[in-house]
Amino acid sequence: MFLFVLIAIVTLAIFQDYLHSKRGDYPFFFSESLLFKSLWFLFPPILLLIKPVFQQRPITTPFQMGLVVCVATLAHLLLVPLTIWCLSTVFREQSYGFVKVLTFTLSNDLVKIVLVYSVYLFLLNYLGIKSKKSQLEKHKVPSQYLCVSNGKNNTRIKLSDISYIKAATPYIAIQVENKQHLHSETLKSIGDKLDSRFVRVHKSSIVNIEHVLSYKSRLNGDYDLLLEDGAEIRLSRNYVNDFKKCFEPTPQLTQ
Repeated sequence: MFLFVLIAIVTLAIFQDYLHSKRGDYPFFFSESLLFKSLWFLFPPILLLIKPVFQQRPITTPFQMGLVVCVATLAHLLLVPLTIWCLSTVFREQSYGFVKVLTFTLSNDLVKIVLVYSVYLFLLNYLGIKSKKSQLEKHKVPSQYLCVSNGKNNTRIKLSDISYIKAATPYIAIQVENKQHLHSETLKSIGDKLDSRFVRVHKSSIVNIEHVLSYKSRLNGDYDLLLEDGAEIRLSRNYVNDFKKCFEPTPQLTQ
């Protein structure tokens, strides 16, 4: 894939030279154009050298990224005239001078070189951070407790003991057995911390499906849930399907 992209870029660059020659009414030489496009063929080896360095020691700060881009750009700027001088010496009757090619590259290709290395480092950094996050999430062990804070009080509650959670503006009320805890958080944000046993049943309430004994229709699309502690929670028609999927799991087929 990378090779295909590289060939496509070189082809477009040569075609651009051809268009310039037609517009400027001067001869177009394919071999000469291809020779100067060696600029693009120097990217892969330098990029491949940067990657293992990045993997050993991640480059995260702007100073580090700027330093690597400067070093890579300088190396590229020196390699381009050296490569063209060597190839022209071998394959052409007249070679191109090192200084002349260097000044040409500086005036025409400096921005391209800096841009390629900057984008490459940014992508390496972005993909590295994304990979670390996915690994952390993959190995993350779900917590079995919830820390409830109300003023100066901070209480740790076992998730399995929670029967339901309701909005109690400006707090939320967490029902545990015969005790209710007020917590300074929104229903939505606390819902993101709970596991799959907790189901949203109303815009203002979440229930622990393990504490639900039964549900009864109100004949208008809504339902009433009966919990183990005798509490009744309203199930809104907007959340019925999600609730039933959890309350009435598909039975496993017997062999």
